[in-house]
Amino acid sequence: MTDARYTALVLAASRGNLDPLAQAGGVSHKCFIDIAGEPMLRRVVRAVAESGRVGRIIVSIEEESIAEARQILAPITGSEDFTYVASRDNIATSVVAAATADPNSVPLVVTTGDNALHTAEMVRFFCDALAPAMAEGADGAIGLTPARFILEKYPEGNRAFHRFRDGQYSSCNIYALLTRRAIEKGPEVFRTGGQFGKRPKRLIGAFGLIAFLVYKSRRFRLATFLKFVSRAIGIRTVPVIMPFAEGPIDVDRMQDWELANRIVRERERAA
Repeated sequence: MTDARYTALVLAASRGNLDPLAQAGGVSHKCFIDIAGEPMLRRVVRAVAESGRVGRIIVSIEEESIAEARQILAPITGSEDFTYVASRDNIATSVVAAATADPNSVPLVVTTGDNALHTAEMVRFFCDALAPAMAEGADGAIGLTPARFILEKYPEGNRAFHRFRDGQYSSCNIYALLTRRAIEKGPEVFRTGGQFGKRPKRLIGAFGLIAFLVYKSRRFRLATFLKFVSRAIGIRTVPVIMPFAEGPIDVDRMQDWELANRIVRERERAA
């Protein structure tokens, strides 16, 4: 089955010239560092392209780095059709700029250039869960992996978990904006930078104090919390539970980089 209705946006902008991973890798952007012999951004975009669910790929990066990103992604089949959009000051404005550049960008799947372990299978799984979500009137979706999947396979991992009454979850850094309403309201959630698992107080600015208190109480289920979030931002958001231990492992620290290199090498040897 091929369902290529989705547009994918890959956020690849740098957080600044002092990013320690970019410096360690001798590159301008963290997402350009080498993962088992290949730039991380290329691995992420190839996973999206090979999922069989995406009809168009947009890469958001600083205007002066577009040429370099284009060169890095050139080996991917179909790369001549990728669209490059200059990133803005923050995630929210970058998403809006990319989404509004084309009226056909919805439904939009958003991921980031440091998800080195995402595979075509993961992207396909997420997208396949969106059709029933849209049929039920959802405006947005967020990919989450239960903590048990991660800790059983990578007990050494230091992941930030969201704790609810029905379990712990970690974000896979893959989202969907399914309606124009979501494009208008959804990106505002990330204006303060996101990373809510690592910096939960940012939830106050993103969703309001009540949602933050619900989150911190740990007395409510994930679905209940997302109902509070949906009311706060004015768009109905649903979870997509991802059964992939590697889904939430992005590359933010040196130990993440080392882990990602090890996992990818093991995958490729097995293949």
